[in-house]
Amino acid sequence: MSKAKLLRDLLESKEVIMAPCAYDAISAKSIEAAGFRLIGTTGFGMHGAMLGTPDNGLLAFNEMADACSKMVDAVNIPIMADAEGGYGNAINTYRTVQTFEKVGLAGLFIEDQKLPPNCPFFKSTQMISTEEMCGKVKAATDARKDSDFVIVARTEAHGKEAVERCNEYIKAGADMVKIIPMSRSELEWYPSRVNGPLHLGFSPGKGINDGMTAWDAGKLGYKIITFPMTAMFASVKSIIKVLRELKIKGTDDSILDDLFTFDEYFKLIEADRYREMDKKYFLKD
Repeated sequence: MSKAKLLRDLLESKEVIMAPCAYDAISAKSIEAAGFRLIGTTGFGMHGAMLGTPDNGLLAFNEMADACSKMVDAVNIPIMADAEGGYGNAINTYRTVQTFEKVGLAGLFIEDQKLPPNCPFFKSTQMISTEEMCGKVKAATDARKDSDFVIVARTEAHGKEAVERCNEYIKAGADMVKIIPMSRSELEWYPSRVNGPLHLGFSPGKGINDGMTAWDAGKLGYKIITFPMTAMFASVKSIIKVLRELKIKGTDDSILDDLFTFDEYFKLIEADRYREMDKKYFLKD
């Protein structure tokens, strides 16, 4: 069964789908190892991991496609990618979908920001017209070869405009829509007014979803709940913490409890699989 079909089956199930977001192959493997059935990607995290910058549109299309390809190869569960603004106009979006599907992703979302896109928590955003975005959505749906490949349309609008845009994007062919609530009241207001499945990204510590679980969001009407910053923020905090202690003490003996063991790490990266390949393919001296 293709990974796109696995994702489509999840969407058609009754369960609320949680999808922490990966920014490289090892974070993707970690999400899978933790027992999740879907992985998101995060432009926010990938900009940080690959360039050390904010999510400000500096990563190019080919860089994103290459990074996503490596994530896909590392895991057995579906991945839904952040495809920014489609990396150009509707024709660019057509190629983006073809390429992202070709590398093995199960779906993607495109957004209605003017290029270059950026994280709305970094700076304010500007949008293209509803008509232009609908053209991108139509191009995206025409470009996919597998009808199970999931197309999500994200809007930067808020309130009534967000609802109107999302409903137009669904009419244009999007399988799902995504809104970025900037308050709890917005988050709770949207589901009953949007005529299709909703994707929601949790934002830690922003007061928007504080105290809320993915299942709470599901009861409101959201289907996929992603966690774009969780893995990235956790890893950066952990790395700085242990490195500061290492700098002070000159040894990692005191931080072993904060580290994976060799055996734990080798299990995560499937070292035994490569040992077996050594035995199968390499001649003995």
